[in-house]
Amino acid sequence: MVEASRDFVCVRPQTYENAAELKILSYVFSNRGELQNTSFALLDPNGEKLTRGSRSPSMTYGSADGLAKALRETYARYASTAKPIEALPVVRDLRLGLNVAAADMRPLVVVRGKDSAEAERLAGEVARVAWSASGVGACHYVVLDGASTFEGLTPELGVTVVQPDPYGHGGEVLAHARSTTRGTQLARSITRGVKAFSAEAREHDDHVREARRRGITWETETPVTDTHAKGRRGRRRDR
Repeated sequence: MVEASRDFVCVRPQTYENAAELKILSYVFSNRGELQNTSFALLDPNGEKLTRGSRSPSMTYGSADGLAKALRETYARYASTAKPIEALPVVRDLRLGLNVAAADMRPLVVVRGKDSAEAERLAGEVARVAWSASGVGACHYVVLDGASTFEGLTPELGVTVVQPDPYGHGGEVLAHARSTTRGTQLARSITRGVKAFSAEAREHDDHVREARRRGITWETETPVTDTHAKGRRGRRRDR
């Protein structure tokens, strides 16, 4: 399934975190007109649904083998016009990047330039690593230009690999490469950070219980409309 998915542009939006995406996500899947916390569908290059929307691939295809078969058959229809992906897949900002990386138990690679031009150049360098055979799916990425600080984490100029706090409150720097670092040296620096990353398995209920005990919550950009996800907290969700 993972191998078959690499022929697709796999998009994983952060639900309730971008008002502009709400219409798209609601088109993909909604329940009685309300956007759900999770959604899945295959779209064609024009954004039209090729499958019915659902909460997950398993709801649509029943199994990983069923999804892999559908991916291979769908890709065959578009293979002649397919183009490789070169852009770096990024999370919107440092706050959200730390939260998403913490939830997925993945390193966060912070690309920071002194201005937008340098940030764009650095992102292009990092993208080569991100799309390499060993880099696909290993990290989350955020691109910053100028100064940026969130809860005690102030990334330096260049490329920094961060171990997020379990609740997305700052993080520990695992490796750093200066803005002038390129090519093989940059790849080695990122690889060093990824190898230093340590992910501890979490039991969901214990994790949420501890967040509540410590008063840790997450304020979404738009209201949570999935009744299962929001519980009694409206726009606030436990991290």
